[in-house]
Amino acid sequence: MPNVSAARLRDLAAEVFEVGPEEVTEGASFYEDLGIDSLQKVELVVRIERQLGVKLTDEEAAGLRDIGDTLAVLRGKGLHIGP
Repeated sequence: MPNVSAARLRDLAAEVFEVGPEEVTEGASFYEDLGIDSLQKVELVVRIERQLGVKLTDEEAAGLRDIGDTLAVLRGKGLHIGP
């Protein structure tokens, strides 16, 4: 599995959510703070799975509320997350 940086993940989320990367902080809620819809969240999950070679369960994907949650799930999958 590839190493991934938190910055790369934030950039990916910013691209999918069509917001500036500076808006995607670890505590910024996907729905409330960034204003995404459910299709954008699904797109993020699909891109994470394809680019990082991991598979998220439906429960894991549903529990992603912000980048902090996403990083925690990916760490739980054994990925090394750098800065």
